[in-house]
Amino acid sequence: MTLKSNGKWLNVSGIRFFRGLDIIKFHDDIIAYSLLERTNDGLILMENNAQDHYEKIFHCTYESVNPNRIRFFRKANGHKIIMETKESTSYETILEQDYVKLLPTISKISESRIQLMKYNFVWNNEKQVIEFNRILNPPANVGAQESYKEEAQNFLQEDIKNQKDEFRFEGMKILLEKLDQTLLVSIFNNNQRGLVMPIKEIDEDKIVLYGLPKEPFEIIAERIW
Repeated sequence: MTLKSNGKWLNVSGIRFFRGLDIIKFHDDIIAYSLLERTNDGLILMENNAQDHYEKIFHCTYESVNPNRIRFFRKANGHKIIMETKESTSYETILEQDYVKLLPTISKISESRIQLMKYNFVWNNEKQVIEFNRILNPPANVGAQESYKEEAQNFLQEDIKNQKDEFRFEGMKILLEKLDQTLLVSIFNNNQRGLVMPIKEIDEDKIVLYGLPKEPFEIIAERIW
């Protein structure tokens, strides 16, 4: 597969270089990066170009996992803390970054209808019910939120809201999101975006997800309600 591929490719790695969710596009021999951000709509994602961040293809080490999945091998610095001495040491490592090509979601039901349904997600040894827009496992330490609010008062007033939004404790929530014609299932933990799975196809009985971090890369989740 040539890297001069059309379309947008979503980062589906367990660990991402950018703090946010990123996509890449190929322009001749250049890989251009964009970060995805939520809008006031709540469903639609917006692209923001990652300023001054691009790569020459011939500088990259990569492999084709399948026609719609690319794996890059990037040098990174890791850190290890020695518990006995609390000292930190750094080391070089190779980080694998997987990107999948975004395909238009095949769907004959509305996005509002999708968010009312539940699906049984079973992948390797993990089991989870996909249920949108609800806190699925509230944090056990409910006092942590109040403790944080008190600490936030030390910040300037205009910064308090941003700090709370970024670090508030609220457990796990699953949201339906959309980029162009592709629907995404996004899992947030304490307001931090984790696993993101594009929807290949969805109907009244099932949802087909792809872009999982490890094999199987594609699964079918049956509807349970």
